[in-house]
Amino acid sequence: MTVRVTQGSVGPFEAIIMENDRVRAVILPTLGGRVWELEDRHLRRQWIWHRPDVPLQASPVGTAYDDVWAGGWEELFPNDAPGHFDGRDLPDHGEWWAMSWKALEARSGSTGTVKLSATAMIVRAHCTKEFHLADDATTLSVTYRIRSAEDRPFHFLFKQHLPVAITPTCRLLLPGGRVEAVDPAFSTLIRGGNPFAWPVAHVSGESFDLREIPTATSRLQEFVYVRDLPAGWCGVEDLAQGAALRMNFDAAAFPYVWLFLTYGGWRNLYTAVLEPCSNMPKSLTDAVRLGQSARLLPGQEFTTTVSVTLSGTTAPDP
Repeated sequence: MTVRVTQGSVGPFEAIIMENDRVRAVILPTLGGRVWELEDRHLRRQWIWHRPDVPLQASPVGTAYDDVWAGGWEELFPNDAPGHFDGRDLPDHGEWWAMSWKALEARSGSTGTVKLSATAMIVRAHCTKEFHLADDATTLSVTYRIRSAEDRPFHFLFKQHLPVAITPTCRLLLPGGRVEAVDPAFSTLIRGGNPFAWPVAHVSGESFDLREIPTATSRLQEFVYVRDLPAGWCGVEDLAQGAALRMNFDAAAFPYVWLFLTYGGWRNLYTAVLEPCSNMPKSLTDAVRLGQSARLLPGQEFTTTVSVTLSGTTAPDP
């Protein structure tokens, strides 16, 4: 068997399609190099959420992210929260998602390969991401390289941003960890309080299991950090379709998982966003102060690999 890597399009935008008999991935190089579709072909489950009220579009760096966020598996670098930091004005949700990436390689074979490159300018860095899909595999892997072109050290955030197409028959998956609210004012269930062990929050005499996915009519919303992970993975399972998605990552590179969960609450949207992250909290200033930020020296390279495996719901731990 051969993994087929072909050219295509999504609307007016160039697409690179990687597929074998079990997985189909659609990559959009000019739109941040995002993965627009990730389909389990056996179980007929397309996992990536697309926003229904915002068209897919190219946006300049510095655009208000929430207003143009259309979905797709993206990455954030060198920051999340906008603001002034270390002599720079950092754009909303960083720069990667808005950059146009160049396809250096798109090759079919027993293992399909797509390699993209771009140069970040907010903090100068040479960036590549290389996708691999083997002919008999259900795992899409991405290797990231960020090489500093700055003449002095800089702190940065690097984060995955994978919005999942959910239903009430889905469940969030994590190996454990300690949970706390990103912003208690945003939460409709947790509303602050002390950190607690995943997955059950106890608030005002009530218990809430964060694994459970409410309906879109619940109009709930949560945004949490999870730290002290016993293993480097997170995911979602769809009990109705017998399908599961698991994102595996190096917990040394991503010691935190953020979960942005909008169940009809935030802007009437319905998705769960998986966000393994190098930093905690959102603010680079606060993360540096707490010793919880990534950092690169001049000429140094940050390298890590993230993989997403599609399977049935009874797949064993890796």
